[in-house]
Amino acid sequence: MTEKLKLNTPAYEKLLAHLVDFEERRTQIVDLYFPEFNKHRKEFEELLDNYLSAVDTIVKNVVLSDETNNDFPFVCLNSEVEVEDVEEQETYSYRLVVPETGRTEGNCITILSPMGKALLCRKEGAVVSVNTPSGVYRYRIKSIKLR
Repeated sequence: MTEKLKLNTPAYEKLLAHLVDFEERRTQIVDLYFPEFNKHRKEFEELLDNYLSAVDTIVKNVVLSDETNNDFPFVCLNSEVEVEDVEEQETYSYRLVVPETGRTEGNCITILSPMGKALLCRKEGAVVSVNTPSGVYRYRIKSIKLR
C-alpha cells in the first residue's frame, strides 16, 4: 500500500493542476523536443510516462494538512531539490522545470539536461550519477520541497 503524503491545500492544488496540465501537454512537449522517432524520443517518453504515473499515485494518496513543510517523496517538476556533490561535499539547490518555461532565475534546470534527467523521480537520499561533457559527477539528494 502506498504511504500517505501530507501537503497543505495550496501545494496540493498546484500539484493537481500540474498533473492535469502536463498530461494534456505531454505529446506536444515530446514532439517539440524530439520530432523524430528515435531512441532519444523513446527514452524521453518513458521518462515522462514514469513521472506522470508517480505523480498520479501521489495525488491519489495525499492527506491535506496545515501542519506540513511540503517535503515531497521524489523529485518532480517545479520542486526545489538540494543536492550534495559526493566528491566535493558542496551543496547546490535547483528547481526542475520544463524548457519551455523560459525560467533562468533561481538555478533552474530542465528535464532535458543531464542533471534534470538524473534527478526526475529520484528520492531523498538517492545518489545519482550525471554524465556531462566534462565527466561524470555524483550527487546525493538531501531534500525535496514542493513549491
